[in-house]
Parts: sequence; structure tokens; C-alpha cells
Amino acid sequence: MTETQTSDDWRRQLAKHTFNTAWDLIDSESRDAADDRQLLLVAVASRFLWQGIADRDQEVIGDWHVAHVLSLLGAGDVALSFAEAALERVSESGRDDWLLASCLEGVARAHAARGDAGARNDYAARCAAQLEVLAPGEDRDLIAAQLATVPVVPVVPVVPVVPVVPVVPVVPVVPG
Repeated sequence: MTETQTSDDWRRQLAKHTFNTAWDLIDSESRDAADDRQLLLVAVASRFLWQGIADRDQEVIGDWHVAHVLSLLGAGDVALSFAEAALERVSESGRDDWLLASCLEGVARAHAARGDAGARNDYAARCAAQLEVLAPGEDRDLIAAQLATVPVVPVVPVVPVVPVVPVVPVVPVVPG
């Protein structure tokens, strides 16, 4: 084995470990602020470690994973950047399977974190439609379960603002 192979193997192992550590933290029911910081660090570390040694699918999953974590932590704008990168990669590859559905869920979640109800609902609907064409099974069920946890953003009706014009009483002037 060459030194490069050893280095790449080490990176793969560490990337997998940090990915799984992030999921353990995501699933923790008692996560606190320190755990949230750790969650962000390990998710980004996993994506960084895959850089240069990952295939396209691993890059897509890594970007989706970072977007998922950022969405959970309320960083919607940055989450959307990672989610859109994942969706762009999977779309360029022509895949129309579970990975596309997963990316659509990720974009829906990022929009929810941004408070954009319309975009959240659009991507959630696109994800649900993609799930319908998938064969029943583990991948479909997992993504459907994730989609069910995308927060619903209340739609706030736009109420037109009517300018208030002060009324000035007119006092007639009587010539005198």
C-alpha cells in the first residue's frame, strides 16, 4: 500500500466516523448548545474529509448532510447554499432516484429554516412526488420520514398598508 492509499483510507474512515457522530448528535434528545457546536463541527469535518476522495454521490450526500445540520441549527441561508449545491450535483448526474428525493427534502428543509413557506412547500411537494415514483422500500421510507420532519412554516397573509392621512380641520375665514 502506498502512502497516498493509506492517507485516503484514513480520511475515508474519519469521514465516515464524523458523519455517524453527527447523526448520533442529531438523534440526541438532550442536545445542548455545546452539542450543537460539536454537531456543526463534525458535519463540516466529514464533508471536508470527503473532498478530493469522494465520488459524486458522496459529495451530494455530504452537502445534503451539512445543509441538514445547518437547517436544524437555524442557519437557513447557509443551509440553502449547501442544499442547492447537492441538488445541482444530483441533477447534473441525471439521477432520478432516492438521492434526488433526498436533495429535494434538503432544499425544503433549508427553506423552512429561512422561513420561506412558499419555497418550503414547493420543494416538499416535489420531494413527495419523487417519492411516489420510487419503489416501496427502505430508501423511500427513510426519506418520507425525513420529509415528515421538515418544519411547516406558517403562511403570513400580506395585509396592504393603508396610509393614514391626518385630517386637518378647515376653519372658514369670515371677512370682516
